[in-house]
Amino acid sequence: MNGHLGQRTQADEGRPRMPHFICPACGERAFARNSGKSSTLYRELYYHCRNVVDCGHQFVVGMEALRTTRSSRVPNPLATLPITTWRPAANDDAANDDGPPGAAAAIHVTS
Repeated sequence: MNGHLGQRTQADEGRPRMPHFICPACGERAFARNSGKSSTLYRELYYHCRNVVDCGHQFVVGMEALRTTRSSRVPNPLATLPITTWRPAANDDAANDDGPPGAAAAIHVTS
């Protein structure tokens, strides 16, 4: 990254983008310097606080694959995850806007 508004340069191409994280000590943005322990379902990333002068905190973030929301067409038998579905939106039916939660279901049942 060139540091200007998060724009990527040609030098950044091919390098994976690390997830943004906030320093738990001072609340400033932190950046990933490198990664450490890794397995099929788990990875550790080493972060440094951008507030080097006042904070200087360095910490490790763990990333873990938790569950499958859509099965793979080429599953890995060594990476078995529980299968779940995406949760529907909390307000996925306009009829429930006129009553308390659960009222929409009652409207549909009695119709």
